[in-house]
Amino acid sequence: MMMGMSRVAARTDSDDALLMRLGWEEYLRLDDVPGLRFEYDEGRLIVSPSGANAHDLLIRVLADMLGRYEDDTQDRFCVAFTEHSFFMPPGRRDLRPDLGIVTNERKERPIAEDGWIEGAPDIAVEVLSPSTEERDRTFKATRYYEAGSSEYWLFDPIAQTAEFFRRGESGWQPTPLDGTAYRTPLLPGFNLDLTLAWRRLRRKLRSD
Repeated sequence: MMMGMSRVAARTDSDDALLMRLGWEEYLRLDDVPGLRFEYDEGRLIVSPSGANAHDLLIRVLADMLGRYEDDTQDRFCVAFTEHSFFMPPGRRDLRPDLGIVTNERKERPIAEDGWIEGAPDIAVEVLSPSTEERDRTFKATRYYEAGSSEYWLFDPIAQTAEFFRRGESGWQPTPLDGTAYRTPLLPGFNLDLTLAWRRLRRKLRSD
């Protein structure tokens, strides 16, 4: 199960020996540690460093753009979470995409005030970092596909590039842009203007 392009490949288990073994209940009892993100996959604790400035600011830019869309549509079509737990399923896996978007039919069901989302995000969004890019393109790409995500978006804040994938019969399929914008049928009326997104990122970084 592989993405329709060579830079997103199938997962391998070569790094599993480097991951700490941990039970689900033990994982749930872990305290947050500043500068680290914890995730869980079938008894393995996955530890990632927090993102650098451009990484974290791009998440804010994308979250702001999605937030405006949610406001404009009165929250009818989606809700977006930043670095939120998605149990896929509980007891087996917890992944925390940089942005996880729950759309349409699933959003119509109540979201527990004190819980987490069960199942994969309809749209999983990862902002790439040197320390996590390989994992995002392999392991997490596979897991989101296995769990039923409909789209997978990847952003590189340094190169200022974006890649969009939609679910195919046997893996992720790359989806072209409409000029410098991306549109998806999952978010009616949403126009992700990449020129604007990169400009806002540069402005926040004081590099424009």
